[in-house]
Amino acid sequence: MATTLEFDAEYARRIERHAKAAVEEALGEGWLTHLPEDDGQTPLQRAINELARNLRYKHFDGDGCLSHGS
Repeated sequence: MATTLEFDAEYARRIERHAKAAVEEALGEGWLTHLPEDDGQTPLQRAINELARNLRYKHFDGDGCLSHGS
């Protein structure tokens, strides 16, 4: 039986708020770079920097970003 994955916009907004909060904390601690991983980063730092790059540079239709889409 095939299932249909329904998009839950409220859930997506909640996840994005938490992701942005994590990125802001990294910025506040002074280690957020938005750069690709390097040997000096911990696994957590690499993950948060990847998250930050995705939040800042990747957008999707309906994501609420004012500078994206029409």
